[in-house]
Amino acid sequence: MPTEIPSSQPLLIFGAGGHARVVADAVQQAQTDWLLTATDRNDRLCTGELLPGIPLATMDSLGSWFGALHVAIGDNHAREKESLALGLRQLVSVVHPRSSVSPYARVAEGCFVASQAAVAPGAQLECGVIVNHAAVVDHDCIVAAFTHIAPGALLGGGVRIGSRVLVGSGATVQPGRTVCDGVVIGSGAVVCHDIDQAGTYLGIPARRVS
Repeated sequence: MPTEIPSSQPLLIFGAGGHARVVADAVQQAQTDWLLTATDRNDRLCTGELLPGIPLATMDSLGSWFGALHVAIGDNHAREKESLALGLRQLVSVVHPRSSVSPYARVAEGCFVASQAAVAPGAQLECGVIVNHAAVVDHDCIVAAFTHIAPGALLGGGVRIGSRVLVGSGATVQPGRTVCDGVVIGSGAVVCHDIDQAGTYLGIPARRVS
């Protein structure tokens, strides 16, 4: 299960965009007494508040950060880059209280599971995975590091997904299929066969288009 953040301890949300606001909202609903701050490498974004009560601060003003950290960036490559740069040991996962994560699933550090998402028994989420709103990761799936399962996507039982994969909104990967690293599965596509070559796949059944 995800790393627990002790009550009334500081948590830094790294990111100042829409995904960061979604993560911050989940944290507030899960534990209202966590002490939240947000930051970004772009100082121009670090003014005001990420959400009401969550200040945005420049990285310089924060100095060396020794508390918990969640990298809240939707882009897979950018999330991986920042997670490695900031230090994997500090990363914690955020799980929305209205998601369903089996106690028999494994959620590694730095993951985010959004509202209405489901992660079934035997599923494994490696570092920095996003399971977005209403997405389903069925039993015994393995999702490799820094992959993004977009809203409403479905991974059937026993699916294997590589690293830095984007499974688009409403897409389906049928049970038992394998998808290699670096693949983009377009919105609404249905993966009926194993994918062993990086690229973008669209349609029903999903076919490589680039």
